[in-house]
Amino acid sequence: MQSKSFPPNLDPHVFSLLAVGVAYALVGDYDVNEQNSIGNWFELLGQYMLTHAAQQQVIESRIEHSNININSKKYKKTGNPYTDNNQNKSNQNQRSEVEFLLDAVQRLQDELNNLKK
Repeated sequence: MQSKSFPPNLDPHVFSLLAVGVAYALVGDYDVNEQNSIGNWFELLGQYMLTHAAQQQVIESRIEHSNININSKKYKKTGNPYTDNNQNKSNQNQRSEVEFLLDAVQRLQDELNNLKK
């Protein structure tokens, strides 16, 4: 598996602040109409990327059979859509997933604490 260098593995706050810095720098060089045009172009760029990624997620979740519609008649009749689906997952079966997420949160907190120092 190839590692990608962009976007970089930066703290989300730093990553967002970089966008603010770039936008702030661009504002001074353009008049209001140019700023509006460039800003709309960036929004369209982002919207295209989000739409593309969302469609990819739909396709992948259908392949993995992990797409759940909690409002469907099927799941309303069966009770809990998170435990009564075709995968027959119970809370005990999901324990490793929860532990993985808790570990990831702890690592993020540690990284934030290191960045604050």
